[in-house]
Amino acid sequence: MLSHTISLLFFAAAMQGVFLAVTLGLQRRNSQANHILAIWIGLLSLDLLQQIYYIEALYNAFPQLISLINLLPLTYGGFLFLYVRSLTQTKPLARKDFLHFTFFFLGLLANIPLILQSGDEKLELITHVMKDRPPLGISIFSLIMPLVASVYAWLSYKLLLRHLQAGNIGLGWLRVMLFLNMAIWVLVWLLIFIPHDLHRLNNIIIYSLVSLVIYLMGYFSLRQPDITAAEKNIATSNSPEKPGLKYGDNRLPDELRENIWIELEKYIGNQMPWRASNLSLAQLAENTGIASHHISQVLNDHLGLSFNDYLNQYRVKDVCAQLATAGNQNLLDIALACGFSSKSSFNAIFKKHTGHTPSEYRKAVQFQQIVRPELE
Repeated sequence: MLSHTISLLFFAAAMQGVFLAVTLGLQRRNSQANHILAIWIGLLSLDLLQQIYYIEALYNAFPQLISLINLLPLTYGGFLFLYVRSLTQTKPLARKDFLHFTFFFLGLLANIPLILQSGDEKLELITHVMKDRPPLGISIFSLIMPLVASVYAWLSYKLLLRHLQAGNIGLGWLRVMLFLNMAIWVLVWLLIFIPHDLHRLNNIIIYSLVSLVIYLMGYFSLRQPDITAAEKNIATSNSPEKPGLKYGDNRLPDELRENIWIELEKYIGNQMPWRASNLSLAQLAENTGIASHHISQVLNDHLGLSFNDYLNQYRVKDVCAQLATAGNQNLLDIALACGFSSKSSFNAIFKKHTGHTPSEYRKAVQFQQIVRPELE
């Protein structure tokens, strides 16, 4: 009864995987990464059907299928690494990337004699494996598979960490998924040493956990905004480069850039996030759902400003509006309420934008001697 329930769950997961793979394959956003994940999920779904084949002892009726796709887990590490790399780098796939599947191809070559055996010979072998300790070749494979997966799990996690430590955003969910993936392979190594007659339970636990993580990655990937690994550094110069030249081939299409600008201005105007002195580009990107490098490019193209200068424009305008109506309220209190973090930075930035110190400006505006600056 339990085995039938597990088979039913695996079948449902496999069908869900097929649907998810097709959906990812049709995605235009982050297309290379999603296509890699789609192939990976498709193979995993096929692997889950294979587990049903063994759980339900269908090999007795169809022994010719034994060993045909047993080696698929050797590809999972390579798919994981290429998926993470595609999300974090602007690096297209190349022929040398097939090297990530070296152990899979070597396994195929080593198993050609087994694959070519007759159904009766395969059935005799699996019966022997079920009753006694598996042959040396199968035992070696049962160690190589988690070893390859563990190494790639670590490499993928390190690759993502470098991406995040460089100040890039938008992939926090993937960090959690990769951490869970590594935890699963730690569990695999612990389960390797359980008694042989419990190995089937081992497979069920591992396949259930791995399927859960990979499918979660798929659903999060569908929600992932467009992201380019080569995130642009935030411009801090007072003389930014000529709009358009900085981004080269990575420059956004005009229509998309205009739509991002409209959404950004709408959010800034409605939410007034500049009043938070610690607002970062990463936080703004997360709040708006717009990739950080896209925000930087749009600001550069529309205003020729860095992210910080863009926020400071709003802060200065906010201060100017309050100085005109705040009477004798403390200048520093006004500055802090408008998002400035210190008196020194407030004075310097305010004078840069208005040509006056805050005190001079308040006196002048109260006598209508100067006009409050407006954003372009």
